[in-house]
Amino acid sequence: MTQEIKERVLLLFKECDALLEGHFKLTSGKHSAWYFEKIRLIEKPQVLERIVGLLVEKVKNDNIAFDYVVSPAYGAIAIGFLAALKLGKKFAFTQRVEEKMAFRPGWIGLEAGERAVIVEDILTTGGSIQEVIEALKQRGISVAGVYVLVDRTAGEVLMEGKPVGSLLALKVEAFEPEGCPLCQKGIPLAKPGASDKKT
Repeated sequence: MTQEIKERVLLLFKECDALLEGHFKLTSGKHSAWYFEKIRLIEKPQVLERIVGLLVEKVKNDNIAFDYVVSPAYGAIAIGFLAALKLGKKFAFTQRVEEKMAFRPGWIGLEAGERAVIVEDILTTGGSIQEVIEALKQRGISVAGVYVLVDRTAGEVLMEGKPVGSLLALKVEAFEPEGCPLCQKGIPLAKPGASDKKT
């Protein structure tokens, strides 16, 4: 991904006030001075469509064969659905069932031997993505690739031994709560995002 495209994506995030600075509790349970509020993107479909369009170009350029786009609930559903629409592929999503990502009954596809691309919003630790991978494996579906809007690890986290495709790869430090310098400074903690994962 060129520097020009990275700057465009960052500008779109800022345009939506989706890049927040402060003291935040992430879905992983870690704390950070920066938070990407993807809900702000979803509130503005025209902006989201432009960002997902850039991600779709990245998927196309990788020239991989796959049948499904799969995203974890809830924030990534709109992103994955739009990507599947632009790619002309089928779409499915996982959601938390007894605290683990799983496919609810009702999907008539997702058959053994098929291949899927996982599309997620933000990569911090990769925990949710790994749960989606396990849910796909349980159905005999292989993972052709993993793509995110923002990789907060700057490429440090691999999935299935392979790099994660991203529009923005930024090294954003995340702290364990007991060693968080923001907590030590007494900066109020906010948890802007919401998922069904208990932390």
